[in-house]
Amino acid sequence: MLTDTSTSAGRAILLHDRHPTLEELADTAHLLAARHPELCHVRTAGTSRAGQPLVLLTIGRATATDSVLIVTGAHADEFSGRAGIVELAHRVLAQPSLHEAVTWNFLLCLDPDGARLAEAGAGTRSLPEYFEHYFRPAAEEQPEWAPAIGGRLPESRILLDLIDDLRPSLQFSLHSADVGGTFLQSTCDLAGLAEPFAKSAAGLGIPVETGPYDAFWLREAGPGVFMMAPHHIDQQESSTGMLAPPHADQPHPGQPQPHPDQPHPDQHQETGGVRATTWFAPQRYGGETVIVETPVWASAHLGDTRPADDPYARLTACAGQVRERGRLVTDLMDEVLPHLDDSPLLRAAHTPLTASRQLAHEWDPQAAGQRLLHPTPMTEARLAGIELWAHRIPVRAAALLRRAVEAAKAPTTPATARLDHLLQDWCAQYQQRFQPLWLPVARQAEHQANTVQAAVALSRPTRPGVRRDR
Repeated sequence: MLTDTSTSAGRAILLHDRHPTLEELADTAHLLAARHPELCHVRTAGTSRAGQPLVLLTIGRATATDSVLIVTGAHADEFSGRAGIVELAHRVLAQPSLHEAVTWNFLLCLDPDGARLAEAGAGTRSLPEYFEHYFRPAAEEQPEWAPAIGGRLPESRILLDLIDDLRPSLQFSLHSADVGGTFLQSTCDLAGLAEPFAKSAAGLGIPVETGPYDAFWLREAGPGVFMMAPHHIDQQESSTGMLAPPHADQPHPGQPQPHPDQPHPDQHQETGGVRATTWFAPQRYGGETVIVETPVWASAHLGDTRPADDPYARLTACAGQVRERGRLVTDLMDEVLPHLDDSPLLRAAHTPLTASRQLAHEWDPQAAGQRLLHPTPMTEARLAGIELWAHRIPVRAAALLRRAVEAAKAPTTPATARLDHLLQDWCAQYQQRFQPLWLPVARQAEHQANTVQAAVALSRPTRPGVRRDR
């Protein structure tokens, strides 16, 4: 670890073992720029729907022939990337070999609006407390993903414009999950990345997740390293409802609309499907994207590559669990809906409920679930990844609805008590099944920085030694 405690974000990470707040992150970026004016500068790349700045920290020399882009805060409920970029920025500044030929660009938070609604969860240390403050926007309001379903968010446009301007050889999106292990998703096969990735994880005591449901249909290039084939991701996300927003032909609340006499700024982008996401945009300039996933609470139950025991019965149980729990939350939503106004929290609750219905069908061996059993062998890790989602998705739905009810201060006391009971019960079952252990924030950060640094080093020999046209 090179992160120091003379910065506010560094103090949060190393002294307090918590993720930095957005203010601490921005404060640290400005402090680094003040200390190293010849190498660092900070600018506002644009503003969010609510007028909040999207801050970009750049480290490098004018003579650099290549650039990388590191994005954090794509999902409001994922905080590990904040610590990861603080560690990485300190490394880049401390090692001239890292910043002489490469310019490092850090987008501190892609979705500051969402992050504000989730901010209280950044300092939590227990799973129930984390879900008490939980927020993750509706699918069509997530900047990385929105273009896949026709969403036109200013945050997506800002990131796409950055990619057009910087033309990064590699874009990194730093993600995290509540419970799980670490894994990678990449738009290219960076030969050799699996080895340093696995070495970093092992050295830091982080289990490698070999069967995440997020990557069920993707080709595995090495343990926990998955290749992002667009048609496979489209297939995956169709199964979770992510490609079918409730009103795909209508703008969502807060979405700015272009002037009728002007072309839409997204018109040169592909519309629909994963190729329209920000992940594949660097390919227009010969670049690629790597998504780094790190757990906040690690579970050792997600790396077992042995054939699964009784997968038919366990898939049936998962389908039944997510279907029944989704029904319970849907019934409570129907009960309280007359008392609630539209809000980001209420809109967000619809996404996991849609996923619950879709996943029940996709996992049921008597329906689409039969595809999961053939031709790829169902391993214990793959089945555990599905069981993880069977716990996670209903808890998210209940947590979001609970916050929506609380924020509205509506006369819904019976529903509130019922939601509290469900959250307590479901979190307890989630913990009992996966035995999650808190992963110190410094280790989350170190693993993300190790992985990014290894990927950049592996990509450098193949990069031309001349500056690309800007």
